[in-house]
Amino acid sequence: MGTMLEVRNLWAGYTDFVVRDLSFAVAGGELVGILGRNGSGKSTLLRGLTCGLRRRRGQVLVRGEDCAALSPRQRARRMALLPQHTPSSPGLRVEEVLELGRYPWEGPLRPPGSQTRELVRRAAEQFGIEGLLYRDCAALSQGQRQLVQLARVAVQGAPVLLLDEPNSALDFPNTHQFFRTLTGLLAGGERCALVVLHDPALALRWCGRLLLLEEGRLVGELRPGETGLHAVQSALGRLYPGLQVRQDRESGRLFCAME
Repeated sequence: MGTMLEVRNLWAGYTDFVVRDLSFAVAGGELVGILGRNGSGKSTLLRGLTCGLRRRRGQVLVRGEDCAALSPRQRARRMALLPQHTPSSPGLRVEEVLELGRYPWEGPLRPPGSQTRELVRRAAEQFGIEGLLYRDCAALSQGQRQLVQLARVAVQGAPVLLLDEPNSALDFPNTHQFFRTLTGLLAGGERCALVVLHDPALALRWCGRLLLLEEGRLVGELRPGETGLHAVQSALGRLYPGLQVRQDRESGRLFCAME
């Protein structure tokens, strides 16, 4: 697959730079995990990609186009960000929240057309929330609201998905169902995803590539399906002292636990 997202020498932060001189690329169809300890710059990186920070320099290109010169709505057509915390949206039905995903394309105060209704129906089905479409979002559990927001990102239709701890409110079955759904969304190669995760075991299970951050810098990159056990142990052990990486004999998959 061709390059979908390219980051060149990105510096980003608030009053001071938190992310420092990061460069990497993500191809269409890729699911790339971002790992790092608290305060390493993971969330700042995602916001820096969308130009949502006070201090920023470097280039972020989507399909070869520099996003810095674009308007916020134009950037939202290219990158969809799901932050760690999203509002409960009281008074809005789930269906209406999903329709908001089409705002970058259709603008405000326009009734949803047939294409939007079909995208909403499909996303609700993919994320298993079709039974919630007419419920008030404020009446949902935190986990249900998170699934709604994930579906909204899918409806947005941007080729680059930026997901900050998307499983933070999901239980074990919904976490893995979400990653199965996300993998399906990426399968055609028309989208890619960057996912901030705190659980290296989850990252090893689902991500084809891992970016390792430490103090705002990229200190390593892994491809779990191609990298040897000892190399993965060394790289992840640097971020998480005491972490032990093992390999399942039957499936060949890597898994990990703390000592």
